[in-house]
Amino acid sequence: MKRNQHLIELIDSIKKTEDMISLHKTNNTSSLMSSQYEALKARQISELIGGLSMPPYQSVESISVVIHILSKFYPNMPEGVVKLKELKELEDAI
Repeated sequence: MKRNQHLIELIDSIKKTEDMISLHKTNNTSSLMSSQYEALKARQISELIGGLSMPPYQSVESISVVIHILSKFYPNMPEGVVKLKELKELEDAI
């Protein structure tokens, strides 16, 4: 359960990072700071999804949790976000 605790702490960190993003956007502070927190959030979510994609979590249930994570932390993901050629090829393959 040590791994589960790490993932829960990671979720808490993501929530705090979102608070910082919101703070910088609300106060119209440096877009650089907001961008840095957005990049941190992406890394944190990637780590969280990576943790869910390995045993013992690797299952249809963990995919459901990943979908929940994405809808929670990226609720209004616009179309056409993918620009990187390699990722675009994967998206097109889907």
